[in-house]
Amino acid sequence: MLKKFVHPFLLYRGLPTDIYFLALARFILGLGNFIIPFLFLLLTLTLGYSATTAGELAMGVTLFYLIGNFSGGKLSDALGHKIVMVSGEFTGSAGLILSSFFHDWHLMLPVWLFISYFFFGIALPASNALVADLSTEENRNAVISLSYLSYNLGSGVGPVVAGYLFRSHPGWIFFGNGLAGVIGILIVLLGVSRRRDPQMTPGSDPAAPEKVIGGPVWQVLKARPWLLVFGVLCTFLWFTLNQMTITTPLFLAHRYGENGPLLFGQLMTFASLLVVIITPVLIRMTRNTCEIKSLAVAGILFAAGYLLVMLFSPIAMQFVAWFFLSAGEVLLLTKEGVYLANQSPVSHRGRINSIMTTMRSLGLMPACILMGACIQYFGYIATWWVIIIIALITAAALLLLSYHQKQSGSAGSPEDVN
Repeated sequence: MLKKFVHPFLLYRGLPTDIYFLALARFILGLGNFIIPFLFLLLTLTLGYSATTAGELAMGVTLFYLIGNFSGGKLSDALGHKIVMVSGEFTGSAGLILSSFFHDWHLMLPVWLFISYFFFGIALPASNALVADLSTEENRNAVISLSYLSYNLGSGVGPVVAGYLFRSHPGWIFFGNGLAGVIGILIVLLGVSRRRDPQMTPGSDPAAPEKVIGGPVWQVLKARPWLLVFGVLCTFLWFTLNQMTITTPLFLAHRYGENGPLLFGQLMTFASLLVVIITPVLIRMTRNTCEIKSLAVAGILFAAGYLLVMLFSPIAMQFVAWFFLSAGEVLLLTKEGVYLANQSPVSHRGRINSIMTTMRSLGLMPACILMGACIQYFGYIATWWVIIIIALITAAALLLLSYHQKQSGSAGSPEDVN
């Protein structure tokens, strides 16, 4: 029995040492994920802002993060992915540590948060590009899934710790988040030292999609328009994924009354534990399937999960539904990164990551408002059907994109063998 449980995790055996240091750093960064889950409560209950003002400030944090993200892509390609990641994360973390001394200052705390998350935004595309740099086409599924798994493990514990600190020591939420960031980035700085030939991914041929090329990023995207199509389709998948935390908690409260929030918390914990188990299993199962087809499967899983949420009242069925939703989440968060890494030139990897993240974030910004309006005017059942149809249409479009790339020969090696 133990051997059967451990076997899927053998996928992560024998990876380069740098990858394990990076995974450890991601775990610690996730462990220190204190602020974002409690941001709205910190602004309202601790600082006394109204719900409207708190929402505007939270949107401001998101905006500064996006500006940093858009800037970080160019910086990371120009200066180096590792140095920009380390500098951005360290500066942002230092800002959070400083903000712990101003946690009850009505004006200063939002300012420090804006500054900190601007630098975290700068670090994001460099971080994603660094993971791709340290992997090859052969081990990239394992590397990116391990990175996701590590951060998810940490994030499953971090908010619990923050919950205990919130009532009595809110300043420690900022200090703890910042300290975790500093520790994590020191691990990257000291542990990740592997150097690679920037001209080529090991084992690839001279015509490989990852080869360094010249010109601005827009020229690259013009030559590879399928990357933009892929980004738009992934944005729709992210939209359906986000309904786990937007529409689902509202629907559960509507259906189960005061037990709804309790059930939602249980489902979130269940999902956090589940992804630890199913991530290596799913990566093994899909290792010979191209990433676009795997993402199409994710869309089908989202549709199936929300259909179960909508149709079945027994609580046990909600956990079955979240099994499908969690499986879809794993495929989305791993396969999207694998595909972008395989299809992006090393020389433009940071910029392409920043453009894709910005595109996704801008597309998702109105999601809460649109879903709220849909629920208010059309009801929950109609809203669920909209979400399910979007998931299915996106899955079909991804299958068409996969077929088109296979016919045109514009895909990387995973497409060529399927």
